[in-house]
Amino acid sequence: MPEELTIADIQQPFLEYRAPYKEPIAPVWFGRQQGEIINKILKALSPWQVNLDNITWNQAPKNLGETQLSFGVPSLFSSLNVGVGVLTITTLFPDWSRAPILASLFQAGVDALKESIGQELQSQQATIGFHLKPGAKPFRETVTRFVNAKALESEDAAFFGVSVYYGDYSFVIDGSASIPGGVFVKLIRNFSADKRVEEIAATLYKDEEAVLRRLGLKLK
Repeated sequence: MPEELTIADIQQPFLEYRAPYKEPIAPVWFGRQQGEIINKILKALSPWQVNLDNITWNQAPKNLGETQLSFGVPSLFSSLNVGVGVLTITTLFPDWSRAPILASLFQAGVDALKESIGQELQSQQATIGFHLKPGAKPFRETVTRFVNAKALESEDAAFFGVSVYYGDYSFVIDGSASIPGGVFVKLIRNFSADKRVEEIAATLYKDEEAVLRRLGLKLK
C-alpha cells in the first residue's frame, strides 16, 4: 500500500532565474544604449505597475560583474536585474498558485531584454529553495533512510544531509538553520536557451513534487 503523503508546510520560499548572455553586453552598456534597455523592459513590465520609481542602479559596484540595473516588481516580491554578463530574476515567497503570473512576468522581461541587447541567451538556470516545518514524523528518521549512518560511523548524528547531482539537475536536502527540526530543500535545474518560462515552471513543479514525495510530503 503506498505511503500516505502529508501536505508540506513550506516556509521562506524563494525563486531565482539566471541567464547568461552569449556575449557580455559591454558595447551596449558603455555605448550609452542603457536608455533603450530601460524603455523596452519598463514597457514590458508595465502590466505589473512597474514605473520609474522601481528602477535602481548599483551605485558602487566593486567590479564589472556587479554592475547592474534593477527593476523592482513590488506586487510580486520580484526583481529583474540586468547585468553586463547575465540576467537574474528573483522572487520571494513564490507559490504555485501564482505560477502563471510569474511565468508571464519572467517571459516578458526576458523577451524585452533580448530585443534591446540584440542577442540571445547562452543558457537558463532556475533555482527553488525553501524550508519545511516538521510534522508528526521527524525529518531525521526520513532522511536517515537515504544514508548509511553505520558506514559513516555517525549513527548518533543530529541530522544527515543529502545531495544528488545529475548533468542538468541537482537537489539538496539538509537541516534547516532557521526552523527547529525542519529541513532546507534546494533544487537547481539547467535549461537550454530556447526553453520558454512556462515550460521551465512545469518542469520545476514536477521536480519539487518528486523531492517532497521522498520526504513523505506533497504540495497542496
